[in-house]
Amino acid sequence: MGDTPQKDPLMSIQEKIKAELLQEAYANIDRIYDSIEQHLAMDEARRNNVIKQLNILKDELYFVYKTTPLS
Repeated sequence: MGDTPQKDPLMSIQEKIKAELLQEAYANIDRIYDSIEQHLAMDEARRNNVIKQLNILKDELYFVYKTTPLS
């Protein structure tokens, strides 16, 4: 019964904080896109490139948040 590993409460708190920070970063990136879309007339190729680059940024941020400890 007592053989299940205990989670480190500090890690759990840090993971929650990092998840909230990542969610906030994603929301900010989405706001950047919305602003660009609203204020600039882009052709489809440019729009697709902007989306691609913002998704690359989201992927990189996801990796950083998952692999880097809080300061």
